[in-house]
Amino acid sequence: MNYIWDVLLKSDEECISREKIKFILPEICSPYMEISFIDINNTMLPEDKTVEVNPYYRFYDIFKDLFDINMEESKELREVLFDIVVHYLGELDLNQGLCKEEFYKKFFMRDIKNGIFGQELYSDINILSKEELDYILSGLITLYITGVSLHLFNKILKKVFKNNRVYLNQDNPKDMYIYLGQPKTNDLNKKIEIITKLFLPINMNAFIYWDYHFGILDAEKTMVLDEIVMM
Repeated sequence: MNYIWDVLLKSDEECISREKIKFILPEICSPYMEISFIDINNTMLPEDKTVEVNPYYRFYDIFKDLFDINMEESKELREVLFDIVVHYLGELDLNQGLCKEEFYKKFFMRDIKNGIFGQELYSDINILSKEELDYILSGLITLYITGVSLHLFNKILKKVFKNNRVYLNQDNPKDMYIYLGQPKTNDLNKKIEIITKLFLPINMNAFIYWDYHFGILDAEKTMVLDEIVMM
């Protein structure tokens, strides 16, 4: 981690609220680095979530008068102000690097939190990992551009349930059988519900199978005794 935006992204990766990160001015710092860690190879945030920042590395004009060595009054206030301003600058760094798609994702996330997609999705969205949530948001962008499709549904499903298999009923093409290849849990069940409700074409019927596959004639791996489920 070399920059303040690195620290904010790392907090996201470690599922730590960005607001819990505290930026402070180090007593001694390298003029060639923005983030000061004792171990320059450190890849984890400190346990106390306190990060030392050299503000003069990129923001000299902003901070040159804030920590004048001849100024002793209002030290605590200036430390709080320093933390707030560094957080703001870090957010600016991240926003400047956002592409149009990332802005769309932010808008979708705002709508989800406001209940536009329903209270159930708002309540269950936190069970998704950061990576899974990114797949869902990217899928929503594609959905609004190209419309609903089985291809998009299968793509999102494969991202979240990597060992899944999808079958279409030859007699009734609107019936889809989805084998997920893992034991059913409450969180996993909510994830498959999110995917089907958002991306499955409305005229399709999805039948979910978890750790037991249904038997398929001439497919020996699906015909193991005590490891098949009746359709």
